[in-house]
Amino acid sequence: ESGKEELISSLRAICRGVNITFMRQLETKGLGHAVLRAEAFAAGEPFAVLYGDDVIFSEKPVVSQLMEIYQKTGLGVLGVKQVSDELIMKYCTLDAKPFSDNVYTVSDMIEKPKRDQIITNFAVLGRVILPSDIFEILRETPPGAGGEIQLTDAMRVLARRDGMMALDFEGVRYDMGSKLGFLIANVEQAAKNPEFGERFKDFLKEFVSKLT
Repeated sequence: ESGKEELISSLRAICRGVNITFMRQLETKGLGHAVLRAEAFAAGEPFAVLYGDDVIFSEKPVVSQLMEIYQKTGLGVLGVKQVSDELIMKYCTLDAKPFSDNVYTVSDMIEKPKRDQIITNFAVLGRVILPSDIFEILRETPPGAGGEIQLTDAMRVLARRDGMMALDFEGVRYDMGSKLGFLIANVEQAAKNPEFGERFKDFLKEFVSKLT
């Protein structure tokens, strides 16, 4: 009970002055459908989407990095990284052209492309900032890959119509939707922990030395 009370107290301290709304996605219709559920909460303002499977460690929060680009351009901004062909076919591919250091213009994208559809190896990973126009597009977006309403399909319409920006963000991203990604994230961050990182690395060295 004391641990529960401590957690509640910590959450209250973190969330003081913050308006939090919880909405349930009663049907598994995809990320696009989930975002559309938040239209009333966005209230006509630009908003950020943080993908639940992606955990990113960075000096400056990635959303803050993206906000700087949005404030300069007024266009939707995608947090991106280059990935392998195998991963790009699981994510999405972008038609991204250099704009400035680590910043790109985006005019098209394809969700879960086949190998011969890969445009670049830049994929959207974990964080995006979108204008409220995306909701109107989402309402007209038919089910796509996997029979779900894909946010990428709606962003593709936005990119083709108005253009979008992409930032190759500063930070290390972990795919927590993957069992291996989850394990890697825990090991790497545990090794960096200031409280027990050195002891954990000693354990790892001993453990690895016994592997055959």
